[in-house]
Amino acid sequence: MGRADRIRGRLVRLAIAAALVAGLGTFGAGTATASPPADEPPAGPPPATVAWRDLGTLGGSWSTPTDVNDAGQVVGTSATVDGRSRAFRWQRGVLTDLGALDENSAATAVNERGEVVGSSDGRPVRWRNGSPIDLAAVPGPAQALDVNDRGEVIGVRYTETSGMYGQGFLWRDGRSVDLPGLGGDSYPVTINNRGEAVGFVTTATTSEAALWRNGRLIRLGPPDALASMAHDINDRGQVLGSMRLDGDPNWHNFLWHDGVRTDLGAITTVGINSRGEFAGNPDGPLGTRPVRWHRGTSTELAPLGGDFAQASAINSAGSVAGQSSTADQQTHGVVWTRNRIIDLGPLQHGASIGGVQFINDRGLVVGVLNPTGEGYRAVVWDTAHR
Repeated sequence: MGRADRIRGRLVRLAIAAALVAGLGTFGAGTATASPPADEPPAGPPPATVAWRDLGTLGGSWSTPTDVNDAGQVVGTSATVDGRSRAFRWQRGVLTDLGALDENSAATAVNERGEVVGSSDGRPVRWRNGSPIDLAAVPGPAQALDVNDRGEVIGVRYTETSGMYGQGFLWRDGRSVDLPGLGGDSYPVTINNRGEAVGFVTTATTSEAALWRNGRLIRLGPPDALASMAHDINDRGQVLGSMRLDGDPNWHNFLWHDGVRTDLGAITTVGINSRGEFAGNPDGPLGTRPVRWHRGTSTELAPLGGDFAQASAINSAGSVAGQSSTADQQTHGVVWTRNRIIDLGPLQHGASIGGVQFINDRGLVVGVLNPTGEGYRAVVWDTAHR
């Protein structure tokens, strides 16, 4: 499956969104409406939980995942025994230190060919069958953020004139080009397998959702928006984004495709797959359920007997991973498939609550737990045979 079929629920997006909210709707062709609740837990005894597997660390106390591909390769960053931070790749039970240009490194993404990108000691790097390779065509301090299955890399570089987000770039076959903006910063978030990148650009007063296609900037946000940004794109060119309009205190998510923008209402989306399905969490009181949305209809996803549930990721089959409370108000990981609910077991260990972050097309779920209280660890749940 294509890389754009997976959710890229990376923490950098949450940080960007929070920063935009600190600095700073209803619009479009239609608003998705909820159908009657579906995917309710089956009657009878609760389902057996899926055991989690600790991916380990590179000698330090913590490790955190940032991406997974359909081959089951998990990448992320871990502390070492001497206090450094190093990029890692985990596959079939083996955790590998990917090395660094000098001291430290961090992995941000992996494609279906196993190519990993990230940063090391202030430079954007790619790992391909060995040590990190500096993307030398990118000038100055920079970091790589995503890579598609064609090996095209997006990222940001930092110049004397760039602001807090930097200047976006596209690296391909040893050459780097800057992504055009509106006079301020340009920040690409993800890239699909057609080479289309989405993110946002800034002006002196706001941010605006952006699509870069064939070197050209396409502005996605409504002209009267106070702010907007794009979060994800699939290989069909369908884009998820968020916007805020004057007079409405709520952020609305939207779906953009071929110039048509559809307001999805006050919902926070978590990714779009190749079928155009996405998952999201509507704003609302405790008990508001996450949804799976497709072609104008949203289907509610039921919790594991409690009053809280939250979606985190969606794969190409439409399986949604997230977390939910149980009848005794414990927080568990959960996967909603089309016809059943899979309980991943408790996310809380002592005072620490972990989280579910990704799910690939083979049902491998990736997240973090703190089972010993000494540091969060990257973990996986294999739901393929459940």
